[in-house]
Amino acid sequence: MRILAVRNTLDMESKEGLDALFLYATEGILVVNDKGEIIRINPSAEKMFGYDKGELLGKKIEALVPQRFAGRHTGHREKYGEHPHPRSMGAGMELYGLRKDGSELPVEISLSPYTTPEGKFTIGFIVDITIRKQAEERMKTYSTELEKQVKDRTLILEEAVEELEKTKK
Repeated sequence: MRILAVRNTLDMESKEGLDALFLYATEGILVVNDKGEIIRINPSAEKMFGYDKGELLGKKIEALVPQRFAGRHTGHREKYGEHPHPRSMGAGMELYGLRKDGSELPVEISLSPYTTPEGKFTIGFIVDITIRKQAEERMKTYSTELEKQVKDRTLILEEAVEELEKTKK
């Protein structure tokens, strides 16, 4: 009997299990209808973008896209709707999301379409990669500093070799 109780609490195919995955995931998850309207968003995504619970419901997904990309995003979204398929967005590109306060954050996004009798929908999985980008920037800075040190020391060695050659003559 105890095994049955444990199995039921871990049933991720139940509505409760799926709701738990949605509500407690650390990644942002949102669901958009075929008109580009946000119909469901998890707490992590709301927090990531700085919105209160339910504040984004009914808004176009472009509300989370920086203005400089919003026009093109609408076209990309519509084109994706013609031939939806699971995929990562922006291969080889840097993607940014727009927070409520107007600031931007670097993100990775993957899309998964699905269809129900109510219509066509897309689930977006969003990861804030700010910490990774900061680490990459530190590595670039470190690499640049290291290259500068190597050049400086090489110059010093070259000058020392010249002095030795002069002394030798």
